[in-house]
Amino acid sequence: GSVPDDLDLSLCLRECDPAVTVATVMHGLPGFALERPELNVSSVTITTILSDASKDKNVDTAKAHLVVGSPPERIEVDFMPTIGEETYDEFNRVPERDVRGTPEQDALRRDLTIGAMLLHVFQPRGSGPSGGGGAAAHRVWRLR
Repeated sequence: GSVPDDLDLSLCLRECDPAVTVATVMHGLPGFALERPELNVSSVTITTILSDASKDKNVDTAKAHLVVGSPPERIEVDFMPTIGEETYDEFNRVPERDVRGTPEQDALRRDLTIGAMLLHVFQPRGSGPSGGGGAAAHRVWRLR
């Protein structure tokens, strides 16, 4: 077999504010990497952000190139949201998709996935007087 030349990453936006989309995550990605030198990301280039109609899949997607590590290695990453329920109408073969599905729904709808990891990323909600304190105020994302 051949070594994969990219990483496909599904973003679970289910617990995020409705204003958080693949596009807003992509716009914040370069700054996020810059603010965290421990990630060892020296460059983030967003090459494509496609809206729903762009690919006729009713899903926002994005592509980014990251330069990571020492010595630097270029990684191409394709981003899309986790997909939940898909519904079809009688006039269109492209389904309407719930783009805030759970990671489990997304994994179960796939025919076959080899060499995949399922990670749940969430943004904690704050409890301070302004509604955002602690990790949420510092835009910290966690894996569980």
